[in-house]
Amino acid sequence: MAWERPSLSSLHERIARDFSGRLLDGSTLLRRSVLAVLAKVWAGACHMLHSVLAWLYLQVFVDTAEGEYMERWAGVWNISRLPAVAAAGDVLCTGQSGTIIPAGTLLQDQTSGLRYAVADRSIIAEGRVQARVVAVESGAAGNLAAGQPLRLLSPIAGVESVAVVQAGGLVGGVDVESDDALRARVLERLRQPPRGGSMADYVRWAKEVPGVTRAWCYPMHLGIGTVGVCFVCDGQEDPFPSKEMEQRVREHIEPLRPATVKEMSVFGPEPLDVTVRLRISPDTEALRAAITAELGDVFARYGAPGSVIYRSMLSEAISLTPGEQDHVLLEPAENIIVPAAYLPRLTQVIFEGEVDHHA
Repeated sequence: MAWERPSLSSLHERIARDFSGRLLDGSTLLRRSVLAVLAKVWAGACHMLHSVLAWLYLQVFVDTAEGEYMERWAGVWNISRLPAVAAAGDVLCTGQSGTIIPAGTLLQDQTSGLRYAVADRSIIAEGRVQARVVAVESGAAGNLAAGQPLRLLSPIAGVESVAVVQAGGLVGGVDVESDDALRARVLERLRQPPRGGSMADYVRWAKEVPGVTRAWCYPMHLGIGTVGVCFVCDGQEDPFPSKEMEQRVREHIEPLRPATVKEMSVFGPEPLDVTVRLRISPDTEALRAAITAELGDVFARYGAPGSVIYRSMLSEAISLTPGEQDHVLLEPAENIIVPAAYLPRLTQVIFEGEVDHHA
């Protein structure tokens, strides 16, 4: 029988009965008596101890441990929590030609207050220069979309005070690995132990890189003696990895893979764009937004290379949306069959008015 933590009221009743039976020959404790007060104080102390025991009980098992204890479980199998990674990218600085922008120059996003440092010394030529910047603080909050302005914290003579984030944005920022993500990697290690370069090994190696959330392995990708590793970064606004991220994963796996593998390809999946078209009742803006979110969740949970997203999954997600009374799913007309090395992407949800119940 599983251990159950007693409630505060049950502890108080138990202690009060004990006092009554042992000290008062079964008489009821007076409300304001010393023993009644002691019973409440003791019950509170015991309840706190039971709370600690309940928490420690969870730390005994890898599937419920958290924080430091989760890290200690992971350390048994030589797995470490993935650290936060700083966002990086290019910004366009303008000013007088020949002006030097020193490495370490700080710029700030006026909306979030986050700061970014110029990575390398840059010299303005023909009135502009594209400078590489890195977020001072690591984490996903440092990711910025292209076109966002950054302002110099300290003015530099000959340089305009505002720089603009270039195409591709500032990306790659990742928060420190959560307990759930670390637990998933530990359980994966337990259930699929290393086998000297199996498919599961390549998936695990790829997911050891901060930012990588899912990965797939393709043996004999380009023929005998080759292997392909495909991965995505779900924590990013765009889950499809950049070339820089692909290089980071390749450099991590390269010294780990078996020497018998002649060639290894590391790449992100190709997008498989999907449009969903439907009618709903009632047709309101709030319901449209809720259904769009539910459909996006279906693609995030079930969309993977080689998977199938069934029309019934989409209909179920729409039906479970709070406030939905009826719907007709017009597109896709068939199940979405995802080829290998492709990732389905919900690009558009088209609402064509209310369901016609008189048709």
